[in-house]
Amino acid sequence: MRSMTRRVISGRYADSAIRLRAVRKYFGMNQKDFAANADIQYKSYNQWETGDFRVSIPGAIKLRERYGISMDFIYLGNIDALPTKMANELMSILRDNASNKSNDNGDD
Repeated sequence: MRSMTRRVISGRYADSAIRLRAVRKYFGMNQKDFAANADIQYKSYNQWETGDFRVSIPGAIKLRERYGISMDFIYLGNIDALPTKMANELMSILRDNASNKSNDNGDD
C-alpha cells in the first residue's frame, strides 16, 4: 500500500497551484491522467500544481480547451468565469483545502 504524503503548497505560484489542484479534484483524477488528458507533460503539470512554476499560456489554453476552466480562473482566481455548477463545487473544494491547511502530494 502506498503511503500518502501530505504537502502544503508553498511555491511562488501557490495561488494558481491551489486552483489547479481543486479543478483536478473536481474531475476526480490524479495528476498524470489529468495532464495526459489535456496533452500536457506530467512533469510540467506537476510543477504548476506544486506552485514551483507559473502555468504557461499554451498549457492554460490546453486546460481551458479540455476542462472548460477559464484562464481568468487559472491566473486570477475569477470564479465568475466558470460554469455555475463547476464554480460552486470548486468553491467547496477550495474552502475545504483552506480549512485543512495541508494538501496531499497530488498522486491520489
